[in-house]
Amino acid sequence: MRDVCKRSVAIDFGTSSTVVAMDDEHGNRRLLRIGVRDFYQAPRGTDFENPTVLEIIDFKRLATAWTAQAYRPEVNWDWVHAAHEAQASFRDNPGDTAVLASILPRLKQWALRSAHQTLRLTDRQGHEIELPPLTERNPVRGQPMQVTANDPFDPIELYAWFLGMAINWRGHGLFLKYHLTFPVKYEREAKDKILASFRRGLQRSLPPTLIAQPGAWQGFSVEEIASEPAAYAAAALPHLGIEPSDDGIPYAVFDFGGGTTDFDYGLWRWANTDETDEGYDQVFEHLHSSGDNFLGGENLLEHLVYASFQQNLDVCREQRIHFTRPLDGQRFTGDEAFVHPTQAAQTNTVLLAAKLRAFLESEDGQLDAQLRIELLNQQSTKTPCELSLDRQALDELLFTRMQNGVREFLNELATVRHELPENEPVHVLLAGNGSRSRHVKALFDPQGEHWPQLLQEVFGPDGSPEIIIHAPLPIREDNHHAPTAKTGVALGLLRLCPGEGVKLIDHVRSTSHDEAPFRYFVGRLGRREEFTPTLTPHIPYQQWHQLGPLPQGVFKLCSSISLRARAGMRQGDPELQIRRLDFPSTNTQDKLFARAIGPTRIELAVAPDEGSLTTRADLFLQTLDLAAG
Repeated sequence: MRDVCKRSVAIDFGTSSTVVAMDDEHGNRRLLRIGVRDFYQAPRGTDFENPTVLEIIDFKRLATAWTAQAYRPEVNWDWVHAAHEAQASFRDNPGDTAVLASILPRLKQWALRSAHQTLRLTDRQGHEIELPPLTERNPVRGQPMQVTANDPFDPIELYAWFLGMAINWRGHGLFLKYHLTFPVKYEREAKDKILASFRRGLQRSLPPTLIAQPGAWQGFSVEEIASEPAAYAAAALPHLGIEPSDDGIPYAVFDFGGGTTDFDYGLWRWANTDETDEGYDQVFEHLHSSGDNFLGGENLLEHLVYASFQQNLDVCREQRIHFTRPLDGQRFTGDEAFVHPTQAAQTNTVLLAAKLRAFLESEDGQLDAQLRIELLNQQSTKTPCELSLDRQALDELLFTRMQNGVREFLNELATVRHELPENEPVHVLLAGNGSRSRHVKALFDPQGEHWPQLLQEVFGPDGSPEIIIHAPLPIREDNHHAPTAKTGVALGLLRLCPGEGVKLIDHVRSTSHDEAPFRYFVGRLGRREEFTPTLTPHIPYQQWHQLGPLPQGVFKLCSSISLRARAGMRQGDPELQIRRLDFPSTNTQDKLFARAIGPTRIELAVAPDEGSLTTRADLFLQTLDLAAG
């Protein structure tokens, strides 16, 4: 019992890396390294950004041990690697397809797969593993867990166990209170599944001797308390020496991560009299959120790969080289010969991505014009290839996509400007490792050519509010536990934990009843084939909107999650999805109506007018998940 700690542990479970932070007995906030190859090496700032990666070496032996006992199973490091060690195999792989097939990167993205999507891995012994979609399997509160060989293999549970084993040892103590953070746009269902996996994995890291003691671990909990951008603001603003005000300090977070770029807007103020009586000193008010789902660093890397292969189609044609297309990639004529969802195509994408990563992340953007690389042909045979790389074209691709993201960020700021105090400047906080990009620096440079142009474009003749830009918090080798652009989320989350005197008011969540807000633009094409949205992100749930008539009983429903839909999109845009919907029994006076019922789901109904939606007993309702494709 003396080893049990009641202090909080904060976990930022990220797409590319995961950060773990905890309070020590003196109130200092500290970070943990997970799965480092050599813990005797001097720590580096990047060691505390723990890669969200697993490497399965011997699945049968792993599964046997993993299901033999619930608490602290005797898993051998020779059977599975996590975090830094697994990432080293992924990044340093010279083309060994057996290594690539055994690695599961982007665990967080796997958790978002639909019930119809499965993923296959092959361990180093050649054993194929089929990963079913993640399901919510919560342990029963207060009761010891039981495991059996029939339990589905959950890699997030395993990864959480690795985190727990690094957290819960005598050098730190045994912790029972854990807090996670999520992107604002995550659906309640997805968050609950991830939370359940973490509850299982973290609980299994506790020693059986503790579980056997009645009441010793009854306070164990794993809960969500804040969004990722709000947590970053909670760390960055005090670290920058900024203090709250009575009216509120406006902030806007541009969080450029590995998976997406999130935009977040809010106020930081002193608590009022009633809030002070409740025990709070400060208040964060979350006003608005948005983002660019395709601006993540890993997605940009996929686009560099896709563009590079297109620049070398003659080589790919001669050597029969296949590759993959990004989710939002534009098709090209003849792509059916090259773009395939095969293991060889995926491996080729990974291999070229490893060569282009330095170009994406470097400050100078240097890139050799010729690249010799071994790729897999359609028979999965290693084939030497020499590719030509157009540095200028690739750099322009990166700049254009990032410029669009910054423009969207400012457009969203313009929509919430009226909710911000007029006499206070807006503090723009650049977060996430992607914000260190050379192009992001140039775009947010107040003295540069691009920033004034963007302000003029978005805010027009009325002028923009006063904006103070704060560069990404740097890694400090003299203080590894200071917040950075990446670790600030976990460290800020500690500031928002119960008992810290900081209240978080989430207006976005309260409006949508603790569910993520609606994410899509939905509508139809206009007479000039332009997309005209009727439903827009953040609209209230359960409210009907007329989409339009049904000529010949057919409606072409258009939808997009891209913020470019506000300014205008046209038919053929890769980020615009068009579905044909057939309603064979309609009359000429009927119209199609839609209402949002979830972050990605709408309900459709056919009626002559809006009044009939509530009066007709025979009204047929059709549900459509826009994320299902």
